[in-house]
Amino acid sequence: MEEESWWDEQLGALKSPIRRLAALNSLNTAFTEEMRPLGIVRTFLNAPELFDCISRSDGEDCGPGQEKVSEMAEKVLNHCLNQLPVDITDEQLPNHLRAGLTNENPVVRSRVIRAILLDVNRQFHTGRVRELPGNELVCLVLDELKRHDTVESAAVIQIMSAVHHQCVNDEAVQAKLVELLQQDDVVRCRAYELGVNMAKSNASTLKSVEFILDTALSELDHDDVLLQASVMEILTPLAEQNHGLFYMERRKVFDVFNNRVLQIEQNPMDALLIPSIMKFFGKIAAVQPQKIIVGCSHMICCLFQQLHSENEVNLPTAMDTLTNLAATSQGKQLLNKHYQEYMEITMKKYASYIKNLSAPIKERLLNSLYVIYAVEPNPPSQEITTILKNWYEIFAGGQNIQIIMDLITTPFPDLQTAALALLKSICQYRFGIVALKNTGGAIEFLLSRRRDFEKEVKYLKWGIMEMLAVSTEFSPTETIRFTAYVNEGPYYIQPDLDIATEPQGRA
Repeated sequence: MEEESWWDEQLGALKSPIRRLAALNSLNTAFTEEMRPLGIVRTFLNAPELFDCISRSDGEDCGPGQEKVSEMAEKVLNHCLNQLPVDITDEQLPNHLRAGLTNENPVVRSRVIRAILLDVNRQFHTGRVRELPGNELVCLVLDELKRHDTVESAAVIQIMSAVHHQCVNDEAVQAKLVELLQQDDVVRCRAYELGVNMAKSNASTLKSVEFILDTALSELDHDDVLLQASVMEILTPLAEQNHGLFYMERRKVFDVFNNRVLQIEQNPMDALLIPSIMKFFGKIAAVQPQKIIVGCSHMICCLFQQLHSENEVNLPTAMDTLTNLAATSQGKQLLNKHYQEYMEITMKKYASYIKNLSAPIKERLLNSLYVIYAVEPNPPSQEITTILKNWYEIFAGGQNIQIIMDLITTPFPDLQTAALALLKSICQYRFGIVALKNTGGAIEFLLSRRRDFEKEVKYLKWGIMEMLAVSTEFSPTETIRFTAYVNEGPYYIQPDLDIATEPQGRA
């Protein structure tokens, strides 16, 4: 079996539809038994006969029996890639993998790219990606982004994000990036995503790929609304970095978006961009609340219009945006200072939505409020507590938690879990515990273990009891009950008491 002629015979058998399955089974067994000489491994990594046995990801040429052939051929290819071994610092690696990386079959290319990514991740997790001997492999990998049938654009971006500091200024690599920008909008968007991922790392890299970012921004002047929305979403992570935000300010991106919002009546099609604009500004507000809340008033007013519209298509994005705006203490203070009336109207609307709109909107709303009420810092300042207390009492319609209890007692696990999570968040404040105490039946419901079916529900109730057990709002008797519940643990099962009674005899 070790003789070279045996391997040549199996390779030849792969050309015959009748013989190839038996040959692949034999090859799979041979590669499984032991490590094979690198010469044999390299031969099969460059063998069109092996690649031709693998079906395309779109199902092309996958007739009767071909599925098994394809499965075995992929196993043989994986054996070869595992035994090469793949090391991106090997200057011969491009020659060994070129046939796979340039193959017309996306499944073949996918296997090879995944092997490269595995080595890159292995090096990255050890602390540092070693120096590349050249950029030939990088150029071959970048070519994958031009393929319309690719299934590995995300893997290519991961590879490039790990090695870009070594190659981004190389003339050949820059030429490949420019080439990507000359393709159709699908390929260009992949290039934009790659550019943003590289630019996020530092200001120096941003400067190296600024031509990609400039091209992305130029898309915002075109008429294709869907393309513009995609570009906005791609650019958003860059704006979360200080050097990325500075770049966007230089390019007056915020002015462009603000003008879009202002001129929405003159350009009705721009209304389709509103969710993307909301998402863009919301992500930035999570790290730069003052920049957005104070500096982009037109956008904030547009956001509140969306929140008050009852439009279930735009509401999820609008809720998420408000969550980002109010996630930090500074965000809460600025919203209360500059948009107090809008926030109070919003809380009234939320009270209506939680009763009348669809279950997914209710769950989104509860999750949004949960983040807003998360304690940051711990304990919160008196000012933050007062702001949140006011917002909550408008939402709840008083100093109780009945609006939340109505959802906790529903038979829908997702809503029940989201409502309990919000209650736990609110109970971090004294006004939340008081509201819980003021709600008839709420304490008894939380103490009861008989209706707890979901593991997460049990754990959330136990967490709330931990808070109540250390609160000074309750009597010693109540505190003892809460403490006993906590000591029993979240998953304690309350036993059923069967009391046997003997029938009385006649006198």
